[in-house]
Amino acid sequence: MADDIEMDQFLEKWLEQVKSISVDLTPKEQAEITEAGAKMMAERLTEVTNAKHRSHHNDKTYGHAADHISYMAKDVDGEVNGASTVGWDNRYHAMNMMRLNDGYKGYSGDHFVTNLQQDKATGEAVLKAESDKYQELINDKKGDDD
Repeated sequence: MADDIEMDQFLEKWLEQVKSISVDLTPKEQAEITEAGAKMMAERLTEVTNAKHRSHHNDKTYGHAADHISYMAKDVDGEVNGASTVGWDNRYHAMNMMRLNDGYKGYSGDHFVTNLQQDKATGEAVLKAESDKYQELINDKKGDDD
């Protein structure tokens, strides 16, 4: 039979196929995956910030911290390297939330960000979002080969 191939040839072909659809992700594709997780983390962070630190103070300049949580799939230089970050989009809120999380002289921190980062349900939700995006990318790559 012309279709008979040796086991080592079959395994090498199979390994190359697996690598092409799962391991060899470009930084842009990696960023798409981590961005899906970052979006989920930003949603959870917004919820916990609203629940624990929503004030009735109407700051005309900065607004409320929970309304300024963002995520990005670029590093600080604007380059796509596959990583995504979540946080407050201005320094004023970032510093205030750091103080509320960590505490400072005369004020005990409540560790709301740290607890969220270590929360099992949040971790699972982030991984689920990343897994779904990963599967979508794999399915797209499989579709390209057909």
